[in-house]
Amino acid sequence: MADNFELREEISRGGENYFLQTTFLPHDNSIVAAFFKKGRCFDSVTYPLKEGKAPEESVETAKVIHNRNKAKFLLLLDVREKISSSDKAWAHLKLAKSLFLRSLYNEAIEEAETAINKGEKGAEPYKIISGSWYEIGEYKKAFEAVIKGLKIRADYPDLHNLAGKIYYMRNNCRLAAESFNRAIEQNYYYGEAYLNILRTFMLNSIIKQDYELSRELKGDFDEYLDKVSTLNPSLNRDKIEKVKKLFSEEKYEDVLNLLDRVEETSDRINVDKIISELYLMILQSGDDLEEIEIDKYLESMEKIVDQNPNFADAHNSLGILYAAKSKMFMDRAGNAFKKAVRINKDYEKARKNIRLTENERQGIFILLRALLD
Repeated sequence: MADNFELREEISRGGENYFLQTTFLPHDNSIVAAFFKKGRCFDSVTYPLKEGKAPEESVETAKVIHNRNKAKFLLLLDVREKISSSDKAWAHLKLAKSLFLRSLYNEAIEEAETAINKGEKGAEPYKIISGSWYEIGEYKKAFEAVIKGLKIRADYPDLHNLAGKIYYMRNNCRLAAESFNRAIEQNYYYGEAYLNILRTFMLNSIIKQDYELSRELKGDFDEYLDKVSTLNPSLNRDKIEKVKKLFSEEKYEDVLNLLDRVEETSDRINVDKIISELYLMILQSGDDLEEIEIDKYLESMEKIVDQNPNFADAHNSLGILYAAKSKMFMDRAGNAFKKAVRINKDYEKARKNIRLTENERQGIFILLRALLD
């Protein structure tokens, strides 16, 4: 068996030092890319490899993954430097979301607070601030941000879900369940909230805190498990049957442990990351988008849509990517007309087509910006 192959690189921006490590693990037939800050891993992704792939090919794949992750991370940090003095609240808000998705929670809080100071009036900055404090483990600060956000928008399902998660961490099952149900009232397709209620039922059964919450446990559990299995493809049939079996045996701690391992937001996070990266590309490079990246995003999004045909956000994001791809074709069209003029300087029809294409290209870019805002 081949030995492990490892790439390490230090990245410095804005007075901070980050460390990227990419490792090919032959015994797992996978590649792991991990980012570190001050010795702590804050973002890690495992890439499974196809069976039978030669070690030399896997090493080359590891190099490609390493360089691509480095380029994306540098894009994030470079955009942050570029807009640091900007008065555009929306730019800081978009950046805050991107930082949150990369698990850079302190940086996300800073940018979200900057967006508020620059005039952002909506509740989304407080969702980012609350979510960041929650991930850091500062539940009091997280809850304070939730309350501020709900004062602006009382029907924000993500904030109610966050409130529920904070109550859950405090073992307050009744208030947790109430918050998750409020999130569902605002969004009946909120898979994570249904899963969180299931977890709350199990925690309440273990710590025996609220009798009323457990009074109709069997019926409630079956109802919410059915919702979770419908809305959450990552909870496959085998997992569902295992959860049912453990529940029927009243092994509630085992049920909770299994539910805790469900990656309820993996596809949602991937959708958000793709659109966030597209926005960063536009902030950094204007309309000079990289076609190879757009094609990779499209391939990933089409796969998510195929696996989740009822995932509305994924379909919406797929439409945005098709708009970006249409700009690529318009760029190609413009280049073809320009080449025609270089060959024949008197080709008036081609000159007219250049003007028409440029107008259309600018229109598509304005549309793309509007779709992303």
